[in-house]
Amino acid sequence: MNSIKLSSYYRLYAFSDYQSMKAALPYMRRVVLAKNLQEVEEQEARNYVDRLGGQGYKNYLEPLSSHTSKGSGIQSLITALQVLYKSNGFSARYIVIERG
Repeated sequence: MNSIKLSSYYRLYAFSDYQSMKAALPYMRRVVLAKNLQEVEEQEARNYVDRLGGQGYKNYLEPLSSHTSKGSGIQSLITALQVLYKSNGFSARYIVIERG
């Protein structure tokens, strides 16, 4: 399973289908969100992505030294998924966010 750290508390996992997501859930410690990516709303995304003070939300495609941001929590979550896509090679239809 490939994942990316969304903040100091949350980690994002991406899955291409429902069965693989369900199979992975018992092996995760504290799942706070597990759903279809199309069903994730802005308010939920804001709770889990890193916030840059006064600028918006972290752009995960940029290097750590850069402080570029995204305007919304959903856009920030999408950039995190794009990083995962580069390493996984498959599209994310289902996501799991784990607190840890």
